[in-house]
Amino acid sequence: MWSPIKIWDSSSSTDGKEGSAAAQVIAVRVISLAAALFWGVLFFGITDLLVVPDQDERFYEHYLLETGWGLLYTMLVMLPLVFLAVQPSWQVFPQQLTAVALAVLLCGLFTPAAGQVFVAFLLAITVTVPSVLAERPLWPIRGLSVRGANPWLSTLVLLAAAAAVVYAVQMIEAANAGRPDDNTWGLMHLPMQAALGLALAGSAAISVLAGASGASGWKLSVLPSSVSAVWLGAVSVAYPTHLGSLGRSGGIAAIVWGLAFAAITLSSPRSRRAPAR
Repeated sequence: MWSPIKIWDSSSSTDGKEGSAAAQVIAVRVISLAAALFWGVLFFGITDLLVVPDQDERFYEHYLLETGWGLLYTMLVMLPLVFLAVQPSWQVFPQQLTAVALAVLLCGLFTPAAGQVFVAFLLAITVTVPSVLAERPLWPIRGLSVRGANPWLSTLVLLAAAAAVVYAVQMIEAANAGRPDDNTWGLMHLPMQAALGLALAGSAAISVLAGASGASGWKLSVLPSSVSAVWLGAVSVAYPTHLGSLGRSGGIAAIVWGLAFAAITLSSPRSRRAPAR
């Protein structure tokens, strides 16, 4: 007897959906890693970050500005992209990149620096493409919460935000006053240095809000801002009179802030259960 021909098989449909989901994950990982390499390597994030450890005397007068560029595009951009490639479902890292893009945009507009505005646009694309592929909501505050935020971490974020605004104003004033500056790809460093503090504070704020909602990966997300604060503080202490330096007192304060932010985070329990995915 002839067996009936199956026109549609539910198992094949399920397999197709699983294959499509797996392809999306691979695409997000590949694009995130490619973007990380672009910002960290081609955009001289790692190169500039290593200027001071390498003691490259060609950039001696701009040691803090080189450090700032390196921290911005290595720690605050490249590192979250690497984490996103490892775990595409963690929304906190695209949210941090959105905060960085906004900081770069604002300082580009207020300086003004047209090239920096374009860089902010590229950063926005860097966030948007993986989010679209992962079918993640583009609304950047989704999954964040103020309620239940750790009060100690919140205080540290507010202090960082206030200091970042003052620092940004100082760097923009220096840029508009014509202070000697370095450039990368035709982009001046002082406006980017202005964005560094705001990006650091914004990244830290996202970590705290994500922690309040129990979002996956929120503790790991404090690494970019904590390391950036400690690194910037250490270079400032070593070169207190350089343009862009926080000075010795400010440098020590930045180091203490970074260590405290990391320590409090690691000792903090998750205030809510992470949403199921």
